[in-house]
Amino acid sequence: MEKEISFDVSGIIPEAQAIARAVARVYWRHAHPWFVGLVCFGSAVRGGVIPGASDLDFHLYLQNEAFVSNDILRLDLGLAIQADLAQIDPGPFRYIDGGAENGTLPEGHVGPIPGMYHLIAGKMPLAEATDDQLYNQARWALARLTPLPPFVSEGLLHHGHGRGQIALTVRALCQVVWPVLYQVCCLRHGDGRRVWRLPKQDVISLLPGVEPMGQAIRAFHQAVWKYYPLENSVPEALKVIETGVGFLQTVVDWASANGIRSEP
Repeated sequence: MEKEISFDVSGIIPEAQAIARAVARVYWRHAHPWFVGLVCFGSAVRGGVIPGASDLDFHLYLQNEAFVSNDILRLDLGLAIQADLAQIDPGPFRYIDGGAENGTLPEGHVGPIPGMYHLIAGKMPLAEATDDQLYNQARWALARLTPLPPFVSEGLLHHGHGRGQIALTVRALCQVVWPVLYQVCCLRHGDGRRVWRLPKQDVISLLPGVEPMGQAIRAFHQAVWKYYPLENSVPEALKVIETGVGFLQTVVDWASANGIRSEP
């Protein structure tokens, strides 16, 4: 029999609290024998949600016994969780983005950032990121940044339902662009933990509009708001892609000019 547990959603923006509580109940219902902690992070905590575009992010920390290897969740557990998650309406978020982890950080990743995550239940098994770690992680990521991701070129040759939807390419590119914006500002302004706590619009304002990166990210942000939440215009989708890749190129140019691209 499941033991009683309470879920604290007070640190999540109001429009996400009911969804977060429902998701937490699903995760707990099926994974409680191995439960360590559940965290919500991203725009649901720091604000700056783009309706129809932003997802609702969760990290579910479990004991090793819940995985078949590394962080690959047992199939029976994943199937049971999905059956119940499918009953939850994620609106105004695009979807529920949950990940099961055993508390081991992959290469190039850092621990949780204060003010960017909220512990719903249990405990956080990872140490919080420091400003130095965020600075080093940003340099590591920008040294390896590809301005034109292969999935973009591939996606532009697809059309139709499922994998052929241009919306999938747009969505994937957004997931590349936004972290790059934060990484650039970590390097430009320092105090990475403060930067990552800011909503997107506030971080954009840290890049002067007279500079190439500032111009490019503003063009991208405007295109994203025009495309979402309807996602029914191919020209608007292509504009998001064009401006997103344009921003990534300005970042690569800036990183190259500052010696970051030459790092191993």
